[in-house]
Amino acid sequence: MRTRIVPELLPSTLLAPERYVGTRTGAGVPLGDLVVERALRVRKPPADAIVFDTTHARDGLLDLACASRAPGVPASAKKPLIAGDLLVSRLRTYLRQVAWVHPLIVAAAGRPLACSTEFHVLSPRDDGASLAFLVPFVLSAPVQARLLAAQEGGHHPRVPRDVLLSLPVPRAWVRRREELSRRVTEALGALLVARGRWYATLEG
Repeated sequence: MRTRIVPELLPSTLLAPERYVGTRTGAGVPLGDLVVERALRVRKPPADAIVFDTTHARDGLLDLACASRAPGVPASAKKPLIAGDLLVSRLRTYLRQVAWVHPLIVAAAGRPLACSTEFHVLSPRDDGASLAFLVPFVLSAPVQARLLAAQEGGHHPRVPRDVLLSLPVPRAWVRRREELSRRVTEALGALLVARGRWYATLEG
């Protein structure tokens, strides 16, 4: 195989070694084997929809109260959300903008939910499976470091889809996904209830 010189490389070829830190699969199940990215966008979300942007997602939780106060009708395309979706921000990975759409959020909202197109929206590949167990995985220090290193772009660096879906989920996590999902669901639910009471206290 002939060695290519720099002028012969495709425009999409990146030479920065940091780009490839996040693409090494290693031991584990590739995230893409467990999830499907829903790329569906709606040009005009329902006028009463609650829209989450990247500032409304952090450490596994969505901030329903803040998103509900956003004024006006969405002016750009959004991604519809359903209970069980896992959101991973394409922007500012170091801010831990990851959230799981807890059923309590859907119930409390009582309205259609949507999010910014700056989120990767992941749903389970297997019907009936929960992705809650992936929240602590995506937020773990090694995964956050990989995503941060793999960001591309100058002004608004983003995490490429292929890097996210190639992340190796430890097989032990996959084997225990039901138990771990139950524990994460309960923990996030308790935090959401506590947050709701805190907001009620402030508003009261």
